[in-house]
Amino acid sequence: MKVLLVGDFQYGSGMTVYMMNTYKQLSKQGVIVECLSYSGKHDFEKETAALGWPMHYVTRVGKNPIKHWNDWVRFCKKQKNAYDIIHFNYSSSWNFLPVVCAHRFTKAKLVVQSHNTDYSKPIKPRYFRAVLNIANKTGKHIFSRISDLKLGVSDESLKWMFGSDQGGIVLKNGIDLSKFSFSENWRSLLRQSIKVNRTTWVIGVVGVLTERKNPFFSLKIFEALHAMHSDSHLVIIGSGNLRNALQQEVHKKDLEKSVSFISHTNIINEWYAAFDVLIFPSLFEGFGFVPLEAQVSGLRVIASDQIPSDVMLTNSITELTLDDPETWVKNIISYLDELPLERKAVGDRNTKMIDNAGYSIESSAATLQQLFKGLLMREGSV
Repeated sequence: MKVLLVGDFQYGSGMTVYMMNTYKQLSKQGVIVECLSYSGKHDFEKETAALGWPMHYVTRVGKNPIKHWNDWVRFCKKQKNAYDIIHFNYSSSWNFLPVVCAHRFTKAKLVVQSHNTDYSKPIKPRYFRAVLNIANKTGKHIFSRISDLKLGVSDESLKWMFGSDQGGIVLKNGIDLSKFSFSENWRSLLRQSIKVNRTTWVIGVVGVLTERKNPFFSLKIFEALHAMHSDSHLVIIGSGNLRNALQQEVHKKDLEKSVSFISHTNIINEWYAAFDVLIFPSLFEGFGFVPLEAQVSGLRVIASDQIPSDVMLTNSITELTLDDPETWVKNIISYLDELPLERKAVGDRNTKMIDNAGYSIESSAATLQQLFKGLLMREGSV
C-alpha cells in the first residue's frame, strides 16, 4: 500500500504531530509513505528524509493561488498511477481544488481528514470572511461528494469540514503514551535551565502563538497570578505571528525576568515534567494534542470550554469559560497551594485511562490502517 500524505508539515502544528506519529507506525507495518507539504515550510525535510519518505512541495496558496493550483495539476497528472491512497489533512474546506485535481487526474482513493472546527486563522475583514465562507460551503459539498473516506478528529470537526458528520468517522488522535511519562530528572534539569528553584510555581503555555491560541489571555492570567505569588514563572513554548507583540507586552509589564520564551523544541514532553500547571485558553480547537499529552505527564491542565470534550479524559483537566479570567487565577492558586503531589502516580493513572479510551498511537494507527485496507479491498486493490 502506497500513500501520499498531504499536510502542512510545520513546527508547532498539531496536525503535523498527528501525521508524523501515525505514519511512523504505519511505516513499520509496511505502508510506503510519500509526503506533500502545502505550507511553504521545509521544517520536516530532514526528518522525513531520515525516515525514507520523499517530500514534495507546492506553492503556498496564500502566496500565489494560481501557481498553487497549477502545481497541483502538474503533480497529479505526473503521479497519476503512483499512489493507492492520497490522504489530505486540512483545517477547512475552502481550498478544495487540490482534492478535485486528485479526483480528476489520479486513480488514487481520496481520504480527507478534518483537524479543526474553524479557520486556522481569524478572518477579520468582514467582506473577505463572507467570500471565504462561500468557498468553504462549496468545499464542504465537494469534499462530501468526492471523498472516498471522510475522517475527523471529533464530531464537530466532521461537521465543519463536510457539512455533516453523517458518513464520517471520528479517528482518535493517538499519542505515544510512553514518551510523556513524568520524570523527576527532566523536571530538575529544565527548571535549572530557566533558573528557578524547586518551589517556584512554573506555568506552561504550549502552542503556535496565533490568535486562535489566545496567548495574551495566558499572559493576563500569569500577570495576575504573579502579583499574588511573586515566586512564579511562565514558560511560553511556540512561535507565530504574535510572538513579537507578546514579548513587547512582557517588557511593558516588566515581567521579563519571570517569563521565558522558547521558539521550538523537540523535548516538549520533558517540559511538561518541569511545569506545575499548563494553561490552554484556545478560542477553538479541532481536538487538542497538548492537553492530552500533559495529562499523561500527570500535569494539571486548565483549558477553555471551547475545546472538544473528547480531551477531558481524566481528573487532571478542568475546563473554564474565557469570560472569567479571575476564576482561572483562583483555580490555579487553589491547586498549587496543595503541592506537592505524586506526579508520577497521577501520570500513571491518567495513562491507563487515556489508553483505555483508545488514544494510544498504536491503537489509532491500527484503526487507520484497517480503514485504508477496507477502502482498497472494496475496489479489489488489495
